[in-house]
Amino acid sequence: MDRAVTLRQLRTFKTVADLKSFSLAAQRLKLSQPSVSYQVKELEETLGLPLLDRLGKRVELTEAGTLLYGYARRMLDVLDEATVAVEEMRGIKRGNLRVGASTTVGIYLLPAALGAFKKLHPGLVISLEIGTRARVQEQVLRNELDLAVVGPASKDPELSIIPFISDELVVVAPAGHPLAARRGLTLKDIADQPFVMREAASGSRWSLEKAARKAGAKLIVAMELGSNGAIKHAVESGLGLAVISRYACTLELSSGRLVELDVRGFPIRRDWHIVHLRRRKLPTSVSAFIEFLKDTSWLSRDGSRGRVRPPTD
Repeated sequence: MDRAVTLRQLRTFKTVADLKSFSLAAQRLKLSQPSVSYQVKELEETLGLPLLDRLGKRVELTEAGTLLYGYARRMLDVLDEATVAVEEMRGIKRGNLRVGASTTVGIYLLPAALGAFKKLHPGLVISLEIGTRARVQEQVLRNELDLAVVGPASKDPELSIIPFISDELVVVAPAGHPLAARRGLTLKDIADQPFVMREAASGSRWSLEKAARKAGAKLIVAMELGSNGAIKHAVESGLGLAVISRYACTLELSSGRLVELDVRGFPIRRDWHIVHLRRRKLPTSVSAFIEFLKDTSWLSRDGSRGRVRPPTD
């Protein structure tokens, strides 16, 4: 080889392979798409073999690309470990903390935790990415996030899953709803009511549908919305009932804009979990943040609302 393979080329190649897209890799790496294409082309020319098959907008690894991908992943992991080892020598004075979260915990809990942790370690650069639990867990597996906090974590041998705290899902209705004064309702009693629900991949939707199957109730999905905020506005406007995290609706319940219905089997308790790569030696900042989260005293210090409970076994 007349030219040497560079770490930058390998990182770019791995990112394209992970995302199966040059444009998505460019966004992730904060580079122009021509720059990403050029680096991959240079790498292919240096090695003398095609590494990626361009299939329209998508790309797939060739046989040579699959072989190189395994080496590139291990090399970049070793480089990451070396960076961690050097960072440990200076403690948590500087560095990056990349956190992911599913929607509810990411919007209503983690900002308070990250804010409190940042006050203790002002030199840290902290980022928070909110997405579906499947998406942020995949980013942890690709080492694009240091950790993620999600609801029911997908079991994967490459992930460490640590119990965090528990949430409660409650049935809410608009103020003045005819069912608000009734006690001991069942899901069958409210099965004729329209429901405003999150998308099918959300943890709250999964928990509600599981409870409905157990109760033998078929619920009417009047509307699907992609955020808790939109669901709360829809319920306040009289478009239906909803099952939502208590953390997400504490303000609306306390102000009387929403009411919690007394339904058997509710609130549904669910646990949130912290996930990180099992094989990775965690930087000091990441391991310290995990311990900080588990302590939960930051909740009372910050004045965050909601009921905090220890996780189930």
